[in-house]
Amino acid sequence: MTKAGIQARRTLLLVAIVTGIVAMVVLAVSIASAGAASSIEGVWAFDNGQIAITPSSNGTFVGTVVDETKFAECAHPVGQTIWTGIIPQPDGSYWGRHQWYFEGTCAENPTPGPTAWRVREEADGSKYLRVCFSQPGTSQPTIPANGLEANVTYECIDSALTAPLPIVAAAGVAGEHLSLPSAKRCLSARLFKIHLLEPKYDPFKKVLVTIRGRRTATSRRGDYVVATIDLKGFPRGAFTVKIRATTVLGHHLSSARTYHTCAKRPIGRKPGKLR
Repeated sequence: MTKAGIQARRTLLLVAIVTGIVAMVVLAVSIASAGAASSIEGVWAFDNGQIAITPSSNGTFVGTVVDETKFAECAHPVGQTIWTGIIPQPDGSYWGRHQWYFEGTCAENPTPGPTAWRVREEADGSKYLRVCFSQPGTSQPTIPANGLEANVTYECIDSALTAPLPIVAAAGVAGEHLSLPSAKRCLSARLFKIHLLEPKYDPFKKVLVTIRGRRTATSRRGDYVVATIDLKGFPRGAFTVKIRATTVLGHHLSSARTYHTCAKRPIGRKPGKLR
């Protein structure tokens, strides 16, 4: 092979290597971008309430009420999926649907209203969420990057970014979320309470506390769910308290702890009197 042919092969090989490196870099950037959180994700404050916007498996986003929120006369309760089908738009805004109520009755309107969202940034770097609503059956509102909103048939509201999305340990309800008596010593009391602290910005939707297959009643007290464990009538021995909880954002938590009841002390005869 001539020197010119060898040089041509080296050039083609170098081009192929560079092309491969560029492709790998582009792929890495694409993967990183796909895994990066969207700017709309987070917990946002609306009229003293809180709405968490989370990603869905189909590439859209949903808004869930994590603290009761009211936009007009009717309150949106904790756990309600208030926003659905939030889809990113090419201009950086988002389009989706808002859950409306019927006036006077506060019954949910089965037809959602078209809605638009855009995350804006202040000069100091802080962010807020602009939301524009239209009544059910009307036009899709738009929020351009620069300029006035259009096709808004109701109103636009700004919110403050309260916090990033909460991260709840998948290992279970533990540590700061659960207060249980220590299992190192036997229990002499047959009645005690356990306290479950609701995760911040992601309250419990359902809590199930069982002991030997029996369900224990729970009640809410502020930010806690309280269960009273009553062992009256249980035989002496070991027993396990099991807790399973689901949060409004879909986190599943569980925990269990095994206890032993103390053996009864033998009843001795009282000492007689000296004569």
